[in-house]
Amino acid sequence: MSLTATLGRAKDDAMQHFSEAKVDRMAKENDELKMENRLLREELSDHRSEHKQVLDMLEKARISDGESAPTGRRFKLLRLIAVGGTVYAIVTKTGAVDRVKAWIDSMRGTTDRFAADVSMKASDAAHGFGDKVEHAGRRLEQTGDRIEQVARPSER
Repeated sequence: MSLTATLGRAKDDAMQHFSEAKVDRMAKENDELKMENRLLREELSDHRSEHKQVLDMLEKARISDGESAPTGRRFKLLRLIAVGGTVYAIVTKTGAVDRVKAWIDSMRGTTDRFAADVSMKASDAAHGFGDKVEHAGRRLEQTGDRIEQVARPSER
């Protein structure tokens, strides 16, 4: 068996191994996506049933209250406005709004820094992988050239 045939077989075996690994990764990812899809469908079904229950309860409440009493609605609206105004006054007097705004501003900076760090690390990893692939390709090309050089003098 010649050296070129051995190297050709080794190359074919490596390519087959890479293909099988890729197929395995894709199958695993496909299974994960199917599971996530199933979970999301179940969650959607739960939300739809909850939504239907809430609508049914609202319908029952509307029927029991009777729709011909607009003064009741006005009173409920007035009560809602009064409660909202009270909550607003309490929150502004205690300074809770400023604390919440400060917390949101601090989280904005944190998430921006985190996103920048993650993107930088991903970019570095991609460049490193690309360099390794390029280096491996050059070595394979050089090896192929050497094999051709060795094979040519023996053919004469």
